[in-house]
Amino acid sequence: MKAAAKCLVVLLALGLAACGRAEPKQTTVLLVRHAEKASDADDSPLTEAGSQRAQALVRVAEGAGVSAIYSSQFARNRDTARPLSERAGVAVTEAPVNLSNPGDYGKTLARDILDRHAGGTVVVVGHANTVGATVEALIGRPAQIEGVEYHDLFVVTVRPAGPAGLIKAQYGLRPGG
Repeated sequence: MKAAAKCLVVLLALGLAACGRAEPKQTTVLLVRHAEKASDADDSPLTEAGSQRAQALVRVAEGAGVSAIYSSQFARNRDTARPLSERAGVAVTEAPVNLSNPGDYGKTLARDILDRHAGGTVVVVGHANTVGATVEALIGRPAQIEGVEYHDLFVVTVRPAGPAGLIKAQYGLRPGG
């Protein structure tokens, strides 16, 4: 009888401990291409339309609880991320890329995000040739993302268990619209 009582106490204690344990949360990653750039120069700043799109990114992400922001080393990316960084009070983490040969950039960035920011909300300001690879690395399958435009917004949800989700949306005004 004493053994049964001890077993019951242990089971109750384990049950209570499990109830108090927080479920792992999903990681949400919002990925965009940098906003409109002024020229084809290597480190071009944003146009006025690009600055407006950067403000639109603030409106899209400000209520999402952003805990990290990633940008490449280029002015157009930093300028796209800056307004959100200032509003959210979150520093921009620079993730340098070789645009002519990005290699495993998307995989490396995805791994860093999931290792360092699991359960958080992360914004990535990438490039036309890095956003798709980063999305695919996060979801773990081909996404066939081609021709990433300035207005494209990819929302990836990585759950602790089960498949990752992907939503393709748009933000700000479409060019010419």
